[in-house]
Amino acid sequence: MKGKRKKVQHFFVYIAMLVMSGFLIMGGLQQLSMTHELKSSIVQKEKEKKELSSKKKELEKAKQNLTNPDYVEYIARGKYLVTKEGEQVFKFPSKD
Repeated sequence: MKGKRKKVQHFFVYIAMLVMSGFLIMGGLQQLSMTHELKSSIVQKEKEKKELSSKKKELEKAKQNLTNPDYVEYIARGKYLVTKEGEQVFKFPSKD
């Protein structure tokens, strides 16, 4: 009887070990999945950072251009058709 009881105890210990190892494996898989998601997120954020850095450089250049009176005059005359006294502006349709 004691031998049978020992076998049953061993069986339950074995089952408990299998259940625990299953939880450990599932936890490990979840950690792998989370690690993959975080790495993907980091790559995406680095790409966004690069794009924003490029945009910042463009905006800084535009800001610098706006302190140049010749550039401001060029934009005012070309885009907004501002004229000097006595000038006439003729606007021709584009080829497109």
